[in-house]
Amino acid sequence: MRWQLEKHAKSRLDLPDETIRQFGVAMNTGDRLGDPYIDAAFATREGKARARKDVELALERGIESVTDPSKELLALFEQINTDPEWVDWSTVEHGAEVFRRYGKELYPYFGMITFAGYATRTINRPLALTGAYTGNSAFHRFLETCRFWTDTTEPGALRPGGAGRRSAVLVRVLHSIIRHTLLPHPEWDRLELGVPISQLGMFQTLMASSHFPGQQLKLLGYRPTDQDIVAMMHHWRYVGYLMGFEPTWYPETVTDGFRAQLLISLGEEPDFGPDSESLCRSFMDTYLPSRDARGLRRAMGNLRYRAALGHSIFYLGADLHKASGLPDPGVWRYAPLARIVPNFARETARRNIPGAAGWIDQVHRMTRRGFLQQNLEGGEAKFEPVEKLTR
Repeated sequence: MRWQLEKHAKSRLDLPDETIRQFGVAMNTGDRLGDPYIDAAFATREGKARARKDVELALERGIESVTDPSKELLALFEQINTDPEWVDWSTVEHGAEVFRRYGKELYPYFGMITFAGYATRTINRPLALTGAYTGNSAFHRFLETCRFWTDTTEPGALRPGGAGRRSAVLVRVLHSIIRHTLLPHPEWDRLELGVPISQLGMFQTLMASSHFPGQQLKLLGYRPTDQDIVAMMHHWRYVGYLMGFEPTWYPETVTDGFRAQLLISLGEEPDFGPDSESLCRSFMDTYLPSRDARGLRRAMGNLRYRAALGHSIFYLGADLHKASGLPDPGVWRYAPLARIVPNFARETARRNIPGAAGWIDQVHRMTRRGFLQQNLEGGEAKFEPVEKLTR
């Protein structure tokens, strides 16, 4: 693994032993401020009913608008409302613009590279217990995540009052509720698994939203510079800050990004089993035609499913695709190659034709919103926990 990544990075990928140890500790660490707020709020029926409403009110009108706020809520919003010393807002906006260049094509990519995460117990166990990405709920939960990606990467969206800031904080609350619910569950072995949605898990998500696509999607004709990828990492670092991520180390160069990728890749041994296979199938089954589809509609749905399988094996590699329990797509494994020429041409125009970058950005913003409006009821996400665990 190290040799392969060093070949791409063109550099040695060493990390201090203390940094590696601290990320091991991070597997047993949740949200320092969000978790105490939810634990305190859920200790009483009244507090549980108010927990999310108070957060939404504080986001919309300010913490001073909340009646009799708890000390935990005050501490939470003191952190949210205080910019970290490392943040550079021009780089945050640059990173959001780079993310938008991929348009809605980035969403199925994210859905499929998550299969690698499904192979780890720290990720597949919470999803299996909550049922959040299984059965009929899989596509809806995926769409809510697409809403989150869209909200957090619109221009100015992370500033106070912005839709991205609201979505990031509401997902933070959701994660704290999940930790509160799963930690006492008999199937959750904290000595082995740490905490659900740990600091290391958050780090993995941030890298998968920035460095990973910045490097891997070059294969499909995208042309981000090293500066672009660093800006995406910085953007997602601030999103992580709003969500309670507090790293001891964070990548500030592309080479650092490869170091992070190595650390994440070796952090947990893959463990494919019924939970991981069920999660992968649930996501891919959303591409199948509906049961009542007939004729051309059914034929087109089956082609769409085969193309999606092709993208899965292209992104993941044959071994991981097969371990996910998914069928071989045959010649459809080459379907992603059809995207290379149009992507490369668009990227070249963006770089060289005055005004093209702004026009492409507007089109991508419009198509992202259209995709959500068409598929997600009302175009909005609730970011609410499941009412009942699956087991």
